[in-house]
Amino acid sequence: MAVDYLSTINQGGSGLNITQIVDSLVQAEQTPQENQIQSKIDSKNTAISAIGEIKSALSKLSTSLKTLTGNTSLKVNSTSSAISATISDPSTAVAINSSISISTLAKGQTLAFENYDSNTSLVGAGTLVLERGDWSSGSFVASSTVSSKSLTVNDTDTLESLKDKINALDYGVTASVLGAGDDTYTLVLKSQDGKENALRVTATESPSGSGLSNIDNTTTNTSKQKVAGTDASFTVDGISLTRSSNNISDLFNGYDVNLIASTTVSGVDTPANLTASVDISGATSNLQSFVDAVNNARTLLNEKTFRGSSTQNAGDLSDDPVVKTIQKQINSLTSGQLTGFGANGIYLSNLGVRTEKNGLLSLNTTVLETELKNNPISLDAIFNSMYSSSSSLLTVSGGTISAPVAGSYVFEMTAYVSGAVTGLVSNDTSPEVSSSNNTIQIAVDGVTSGTVSVPAAHYSSEAALATAIQTAINSDSIMTSTSKTVSVTHTNGSYVFTSNLTGESSSISINSIGSNLNGFLKVSGVADVDSISTSQSGIASSALTLNGSSISSGSFTDNSGKRISITSESADESGYTFTIVGTDLSGNAQTEVITGPGSNATIFGSKTFKTVTSVTPSSNTAGSITVGTTGNGLTTSGVTGSATLDGVAMSADVINKTFTISSGNAAGLKVKYSGVGSNATVYYGQSLIEKLTSFLSDTLNTSSGQLSTRETTINKEVSDQSDLLADLNTQMESLRSRYIQQFTAMEQAVTSLKSTGEYLTNLFETMNKDD
Repeated sequence: MAVDYLSTINQGGSGLNITQIVDSLVQAEQTPQENQIQSKIDSKNTAISAIGEIKSALSKLSTSLKTLTGNTSLKVNSTSSAISATISDPSTAVAINSSISISTLAKGQTLAFENYDSNTSLVGAGTLVLERGDWSSGSFVASSTVSSKSLTVNDTDTLESLKDKINALDYGVTASVLGAGDDTYTLVLKSQDGKENALRVTATESPSGSGLSNIDNTTTNTSKQKVAGTDASFTVDGISLTRSSNNISDLFNGYDVNLIASTTVSGVDTPANLTASVDISGATSNLQSFVDAVNNARTLLNEKTFRGSSTQNAGDLSDDPVVKTIQKQINSLTSGQLTGFGANGIYLSNLGVRTEKNGLLSLNTTVLETELKNNPISLDAIFNSMYSSSSSLLTVSGGTISAPVAGSYVFEMTAYVSGAVTGLVSNDTSPEVSSSNNTIQIAVDGVTSGTVSVPAAHYSSEAALATAIQTAINSDSIMTSTSKTVSVTHTNGSYVFTSNLTGESSSISINSIGSNLNGFLKVSGVADVDSISTSQSGIASSALTLNGSSISSGSFTDNSGKRISITSESADESGYTFTIVGTDLSGNAQTEVITGPGSNATIFGSKTFKTVTSVTPSSNTAGSITVGTTGNGLTTSGVTGSATLDGVAMSADVINKTFTISSGNAAGLKVKYSGVGSNATVYYGQSLIEKLTSFLSDTLNTSSGQLSTRETTINKEVSDQSDLLADLNTQMESLRSRYIQQFTAMEQAVTSLKSTGEYLTNLFETMNKDD
């Protein structure tokens, strides 16, 4: 019972327990409100705890999904430890089954510069020039793609400091200093693997006799070289191949192949069988792991958002709109269409995954097995985001900042063209180049080479001669100093010179050529504008009359072969075509259609004719024309490619033949072109795992994520309710004070009344006594 200090002090009052009455009145007013506020605080604290559980579950889901990323339906196997392979690009990897024999592995060249007294011995002074190239023929052939590098050697440089300087060049060479064990030290240079990565080190002493010439293998490569640089040599299904590295990324699309050892042991070759095939068991296990990871998170979400029933209480977050939204978003992602994996969308249901009545996923392995056999790429839609194209000539990739929006995009392009010169058809299959008239001078991209001699030899094929010419041109000092290179091939019967630069600044021209060499290349010859037909008008119904200077028996004949020219005298003939009928150098029937020239112009065909029997215009020509020949090669100007993606212009990288788009849904997407240009559809497919992990990352973001934001909101609500509770206590204390004040006034009134009563009683008693 509360002690009634007021009544104790005021014995003359009402005698009621005022303190107890006030406490009861205040409690009657406070308790219902306090219970209501505390109930809200408890409910919100429970919600915060539940959100913490969900955050933990979603974080575990994200971690589990990330460990599954990269799985494919393919499994790589090798029957030999001599070779291994891994899938590098699931979007292009397909099943393989190949027999591979490895003869030799790629090795780097090792050079040793010996007989130094210590690792701090001075090496001399001057300049060292390092070049990469090929020593396999006994003579050094410099690389056409890698420029030389030089370094200055000071008179204070030691073996150790020179080693450091060479390593700092970053030239694909590793320098080290070894103790030989006989109190001498050796500078060792090791090149990258591959025979064309071998080194030529040229020393120029300054002053002469400083000793730097010891580090020079220009004429002493045989003695300085301890290990020759070699390419890997191997066969794939009987096809002989070489590579400069043992790690090969271009053997099978989408695979990295690692050559580890020779397959020949004790003279017996045991080929390795390298396979990649659909792995039903592995795919089933991976997809089941995905289903289990999603279900673990869904189970908790279902529990926390359960609305309750007659037999089960509602979940702690049954009325939380944010958590319910997250639950719906996850459900939407797992049931939605995955686009960008080809022309048709892919669903989890295609792979046998369905949503049961309880909201959890289940896997039908029979459906999965059927889908993997018919369309194994479907599994990649779950585990691997990928870029792809409907054209094998296009390689698609993404930007470094963000991926494009998943889907398909229409790619249209104008192809890159390199400057080139194509000679007339040549049918000498074993050309013999003499030691005279065997020179050529060429201009590449505006840079003119020196006069280059092609080695005199009887070449085994046109391709062998083309290679010799290419090596001679690319080794020219002017070409190497300006990083200009050409490719020389024998294609479709003609020698073709092509600049290795692409775009409109790419060009090739033959400035001069020896008569012996030109006899094979046929790139320079005399033009005769009326050698087939002198000035006349065309009649559509009949061929032009062949009455030129090279006419024989009613037809034009030139055993060396010529390209045909059409020359207009005054009128514009570009609206007409001219059909040329005759034979090629081998006597086979040949036809070419040439579009006519403009006014006072000449246009050339591209085919080589030995005979011409008729030249027929598409209709009567506008004016007089002549038909002639030229012995010159066909010059093709460089053209810079252009492209659009869904009609939006893309930026062109001329050197790398790459188009990039920087705006719109496809921003960051890159398309690399090779071969003949082609319009196509390009795709970006975002895997389900990437979609989920991206969503989870955003949801779990500690500063802006939905759950953190929701936690902040609820914590604020708890704080607000706690403030209400504090305010209620303050209000009740105020109420208590008011009650006490009121009851105190009442007690004072009662005391006063009692005092008056006693006075009156005493008065009446006194008056009665007097009576």
